[in-house]
Amino acid sequence: MPIGGRSGSGNPSRRSTSTPRFRTVRRPRRPPTHAAHVGAHRQKDGLNYLGLAPRVGRRAGTLLTQVAELAEAHGSRRVRTSIEQNLIVLDIPDDQLDSLSTALDTVDLPSRPSTFRRQTMACTGIEFCKLAIVNTKDRAMTVVEELERRRPNFDTWFTLNFNGCPNSCARIQTADIGLRGQIVTTVDGDQVEGFNVQLGGGLTAQTDFGRKTRGVKVTATELPDYLERVLRRFQETRQPDESFSAWVARSDDTTLT
Repeated sequence: MPIGGRSGSGNPSRRSTSTPRFRTVRRPRRPPTHAAHVGAHRQKDGLNYLGLAPRVGRRAGTLLTQVAELAEAHGSRRVRTSIEQNLIVLDIPDDQLDSLSTALDTVDLPSRPSTFRRQTMACTGIEFCKLAIVNTKDRAMTVVEELERRRPNFDTWFTLNFNGCPNSCARIQTADIGLRGQIVTTVDGDQVEGFNVQLGGGLTAQTDFGRKTRGVKVTATELPDYLERVLRRFQETRQPDESFSAWVARSDDTTLT
């Protein structure tokens, strides 16, 4: 059948009145899920996989070689990456799981990381990308270390995404806190690296793209203080079982600055 519903005679004035063959179906949004593939999990075939959290996704070639050697020594010949910048070792026998987890801990690849290390991701940044405006990887690692030190008991599911330019390779709009790199002018008139902040983002039935709070632009050096302040307010004022995005949705701008 000709495309567009024309009849086989080729006469454009005669059009089919039948229902179109293709139609757009708007699917309902999925409920929120927390699947970072970190930690030990059972596979469908009875073996196990172990999800690991590199520091903001940074993996040197020497580290990957160590992972491959350790995986093979423990019965696995498959290693994968995830969209959250984590590593996954598959096909691990039960009797090798604890040993492999301990061995990977020694090369700084924990399978039981903090919330901040587990769920912080960053794009390549100015170090290797010509489009980036700021350094993302090093800034993100500093923030993770600071938040682990300042909020050691923070165990709520929480995502923190760093992006070095407006292109959003690190999906800042769908993070609990999304940080877009830009040049910020300080009160002294100096231009320094900083971030525009978006809060409470997601792609579930309960969330949407992150909220931009008016005037929230944070310098890179002030970023740990700002994030610690917002997370502390969240812990102090959240309702039972309330997610960060739900808390952001009901908070005023003053609380989020």
